[in-house]
Amino acid sequence: MNAAALALAVCLQASPQQPEPLFTVRAAAAAPGAVPRQLVAADRRLVDCLTTLRGLCAAVGWSLAIESDPLQNDLAFQSVDLNLADQEPRLVAQLVATAAGADVVFDEAATIEGARPTLHVVRRPDASTESGRQRLRSLAGQWYRSFLRDELQHEPLVDEQGVQVRMNLGQVLVDSGDLESAIGFFTAAFDRRPHDSAAAAVLRIAECHLDLARGQADRAAQLAHCQEAERWARRVFESMPSAPEATPATILLGRSLLGQARAEPTIAAARGRAEACQAELRARVMRLVDSVEMLDVWLLAAEAHVLLGQPAKVHETMLTLRESPYFDELSPRQFLDYHWLLGFGAIGVQKTDLAMRALEWFLIHAENDPRRGTAHVLLAEAYLAERRLLQARAASVEARLRHLGTMTPDWRRRALEVWARSALALGDRESAFLELEQMIARGEEPELALFVADQMIADRQWERAIAVVRGLLDLDAPAGDQARFKKVQALYEQASAGGHLEDFPPLAIALAPRIGDPGLRGRTATLIGDAYARLGRVEHAADAYRGILR
Repeated sequence: MNAAALALAVCLQASPQQPEPLFTVRAAAAAPGAVPRQLVAADRRLVDCLTTLRGLCAAVGWSLAIESDPLQNDLAFQSVDLNLADQEPRLVAQLVATAAGADVVFDEAATIEGARPTLHVVRRPDASTESGRQRLRSLAGQWYRSFLRDELQHEPLVDEQGVQVRMNLGQVLVDSGDLESAIGFFTAAFDRRPHDSAAAAVLRIAECHLDLARGQADRAAQLAHCQEAERWARRVFESMPSAPEATPATILLGRSLLGQARAEPTIAAARGRAEACQAELRARVMRLVDSVEMLDVWLLAAEAHVLLGQPAKVHETMLTLRESPYFDELSPRQFLDYHWLLGFGAIGVQKTDLAMRALEWFLIHAENDPRRGTAHVLLAEAYLAERRLLQARAASVEARLRHLGTMTPDWRRRALEVWARSALALGDRESAFLELEQMIARGEEPELALFVADQMIADRQWERAIAVVRGLLDLDAPAGDQARFKKVQALYEQASAGGHLEDFPPLAIALAPRIGDPGLRGRTATLIGDAYARLGRVEHAADAYRGILR
């Protein structure tokens, strides 16, 4: 052997061996077609946390990112003993980081070839911050899931505590905003009945569906979730009628019916749901009399009256609630409901000063409430009634600029009308009319046309009124009927004022057959009859009053 070969052999013999990996990895059994889970095992003593996390990442194919150099030094200083068998890698990472006073956040791999998940090591979460609370919930969720692993299902402790762990995990998911997953765990808990948490699981499922409905922009999705909430709430009455949960189930049932009413596409269907809500509350209210739960019953009943267009009954119901011995126990959410409903009812019975005070309080305290837009509309109406024109203008502008897109068609129309009324009441009516005409001509706010036409007819500007509704005249809809009638009305008043009443009947008779609404068609026939009567054509007038136009 030559000298070079001998030197190489000596070097190879002297080179240190590669260190043994800290972790071994195996793939857990998985259903056909599913991605197998990785499980890790380790048995070492006094390994620093930094080396442990690096070894774990190398074993399972993760990237490692540490928040700061001081945190990396802390990880290197703290040691742990590893005695693990078939553990989830993420749970191991959490435990090791926690031992060093840190926490971990996982960043899933991008959907590109070669990308790897990243394990971020960060400082321990602070429960006083939302981000810290979210991370603590994530840690709790991972622990609960590890407790409920499939291979542990027949362990005595898991079997005994499984229902409560599922309930706890469901609540953690609710707090984290993952309502769909929470429903799955509450349902799993319910399916393991009989047990003491069955009714509570039903209530949690119904509450999750109601929360999901509130987060939906699509009305069909809102309706579906509210119907599911109703179905689950009724399970309490059907299967557990004597359970204490029957009381909150009554409230959930009312909320689900009102949610369906708001999501219905037609006014008739919405009214039907609201009436069903009132009937359910009346049928079940006896068990709630003289209890704090009556506060929610009154609030739900008042909301049903809102949907039924009964502001006087809303006001009456809020006065009844105000006299309740439990009034001082209203929760912050209930107190907001009370003030909005009180404002709505007070406007309906012309108690505008009370409405102003209630709605001003609501807007001060309801920072992110979805009813802020409607509260500004109601407040603008109250200010107008009190002739506080600048305040009315400010409230109506706020409603139009910030909240119009979140309103139902009825509230949108009401918002636009109070905005237009405040514009006309404040300053130069001619300038206000011109601005409104330009908006309607641009197609920005077509709902305003009917209201503006009424204002122009009252101002004896008949040609402008006819021009404003021109874009609606060909609509085969209630708005089209109203536009055609307003044109008839403007033509009648214009002909009467100009002394050429004989021109009116032919013009009106040409429009009358296109008015489908029986009430508006009857009023049209009456105007034609009045014109004939004033012209001395008695037979034509009599025919017109009977609905025969010639």
